[in-house]
Amino acid sequence: MFHATKIRLYPNVAQQDLIARQLGCVRFVWNKALDVKKVAWRERRESLSIHTLITMLPVWKARDYPWLKEADSQALQMTLRHLDRAYTNFFAHRAGFPKFKKKHAPRQSYAYPQRVKVEGDKVFLPKVGWVKAVVHREIAGAIKTVTVSRSATGKYYAAVLTEDGKTLPEPVRPVTRVIGIDLGLNDAVIASSGAKTPNPRFLRRSLKNLRRKQQSLSRKIEAAKTRCAAAGRPVADLRDYFGNHIAKDRRQVARAHERVRCAREDWQHKVSRQLADENQAVCAETLNVKGMMKNRRLARAISDVGWSGLVTKLEAKLKARGGYLIRVDRFFPSSKTCSHCGAKNAALTLKDRTWTCAACGTTHDRDVNAAINIRHQGILQLKAAGLSVSAHGGGVNPSPIGMVAA
Repeated sequence: MFHATKIRLYPNVAQQDLIARQLGCVRFVWNKALDVKKVAWRERRESLSIHTLITMLPVWKARDYPWLKEADSQALQMTLRHLDRAYTNFFAHRAGFPKFKKKHAPRQSYAYPQRVKVEGDKVFLPKVGWVKAVVHREIAGAIKTVTVSRSATGKYYAAVLTEDGKTLPEPVRPVTRVIGIDLGLNDAVIASSGAKTPNPRFLRRSLKNLRRKQQSLSRKIEAAKTRCAAAGRPVADLRDYFGNHIAKDRRQVARAHERVRCAREDWQHKVSRQLADENQAVCAETLNVKGMMKNRRLARAISDVGWSGLVTKLEAKLKARGGYLIRVDRFFPSSKTCSHCGAKNAALTLKDRTWTCAACGTTHDRDVNAAINIRHQGILQLKAAGLSVSAHGGGVNPSPIGMVAA
């Protein structure tokens, strides 16, 4: 199995300069190769292969761009492989067309395919040397790739991908512990057992602090634009007027966003770990998050709760334990269907948080009812796949991690 461990790096001033040179060279090679591929297709209808681009690297170093020798050659080749993968994902309709990389992008990274060593509290990076690091867990297995990144706050990280030689566990058979979850905004996760995980609303709690810092940054940038216009300089030279005060405010804004992101990811990991440990199969509704984000009144709240990140983490944890993540179709009427008798309430609106079934008289909590129906639908999909599923076995008791009884 493959395992990725992200560790913090603490390079000195000289090493930071070397890493910056590597980032610059990698960015230039990506942009150059992308431009060459676009020109070849536009003028000659020729699709350049990855091998053709790799053979161009020595020519660029020897003839036109000798400063590319400052970067690790295999890191430059890895960038070309990433570009080739980006094209593959585009033609497979998994991503958009590759774009040129910006010099002042908030996050920048490059990858080493080999020759990286981790010993104690230090990491050896080719062309950089031994860099001080905080290795918070054992790096077990053979190192496959190491991705060095620099965040918007100026922090350095190394994502170490290792392979331990083990295989994924066999899928669980029979399945006895199945739960359905409904994702919401008031309560982030509603389980079919009746337990609810409140939405922590990390971004909403930090808006006052973010607003103050972003307004301060905006005022300084507008002043810089005024100075740029008074000097008759083009807009492209605007960054020459960005002094230390603007750089300081940018780091403060980036730190504020980083705190929100880290808190959200920590919460997602805890909730997904709880669900994966207590259940063998989790049934979740497939949500059209991209389409829902077009609603300007709910876009901020939807992005704050992070449904996609939670489901992605849950799927990875279930897969590592031999469990199943069942995705129920988004058009399945989970909220409008009575989980007791199966009758549908076509008049149900978003304002109705509780409703009573006209057929059997059962009163439902809207979200818990939806979670129960999602669980029933997921069990049907598991049985259709040939698995033995116990629809009533393996009761789940909520544990203290954010779960509150309904």
